Amino acid sequence: MLPDAPTALFLRGRLPEEKRPSLAIIGSRAATRYGLEAAKCFGRVLAEEGVQIISGLAAGIDGAGHEGALEGGGATFGVLGCGINICYPREHYGLYERVAEAGGILSEYRLGEPPLARNFPIRNRLISGLSDAVLVVEAREKSGSLITVGLALEQGKEIFALPGRITDPGSAGCNQLIQSGAFLVNRPGDILEYFGIKFDKKLSLHEKNEKGLAKKEKMVYACLDLQPTHLEDIVSRSRLPLSECMMILLDLELKGFAVRTGGNYYGRKL
Repeated sequence: MLPDAPTALFLRGRLPEEKRPSLAIIGSRAATRYGLEAAKCFGRVLAEEGVQIISGLAAGIDGAGHEGALEGGGATFGVLGCGINICYPREHYGLYERVAEAGGILSEYRLGEPPLARNFPIRNRLISGLSDAVLVVEAREKSGSLITVGLALEQGKEIFALPGRITDPGSAGCNQLIQSGAFLVNRPGDILEYFGIKFDKKLSLHEKNEKGLAKKEKMVYACLDLQPTHLEDIVSRSRLPLSECMMILLDLELKGFAVRTGGNYYGRKL
C-alpha cells in the first residue's frame, strides 16, 4: 500500500496480477537505437517468461518496453499522466490500444485531464508502486527516470540498470546508479533469476546466431553494430561493390538481422 496512494484509480482493461512478478522498464524519451533495442529485447524475453511489464507509454524506452512485452505475448500496463481516454504522445495511439487489450491503462487523473508536465513526476510513484523491481535502460545524469528510481527505493523496490559507454551522456544516469549500488544487468536472465524464474535460454544483446548466413552476408553483418552505420562505411569495411552490398543488406533485413534506420544508415537487429 502506497503511503500517498491516490483516492481513485481510473482503469481501462485490468490491473496487474498480484501473484505474478512485475517489472517497470523506464528510461530516456530521447533514447538511442541501442537503448530502444535493449528495452524491447528485455520486455519481450521477460514477458515470454510471465513477467508483467509496467511503464508510462512515453516516447523512447517506455514505448520500446511495451512493444517488447507485446511481441512476447505477455501482459503490459501503461500508467498515464493524463486521463485514460487521452493517448499521449499521440503517435502511440496504436500502442495505447494494444496495451489496453493485452493488459491495462491506468491513471489517477480524471477523464479528460490533459498531459500537464506537473502530472508526470507524480504518476511515477504508481509505476514503481505497481512493480516489484525497476529496470533503467538509458538515462542521463539528471533524467526524470531517476525520480522514479528514488520513489522505488523509498518503496523498498530493487533497482536494475543497463550499463552504457562512459562517453555516452545518455547512459550517465545508469552508470551512476550502478556505481551507487544498483544491480548491473546485461541479459534478461539476470532479472529472471532475481524473480526465481528458471531461465535456460542463452541470449546475447550483441549477437544473433549467424548460422545459415552465407559468407558475404556474414561479412556485411560483421560491419554492423547496434549504433547505425552509414552505407558508405559498410561498403568500405566489407570491400564489396555498392550494388552487391545493398542487396545483401536487403536480404539481412528480410531475415531479421538488420534494420534500416533512415537515410542510408543500417544497424543490427536484436
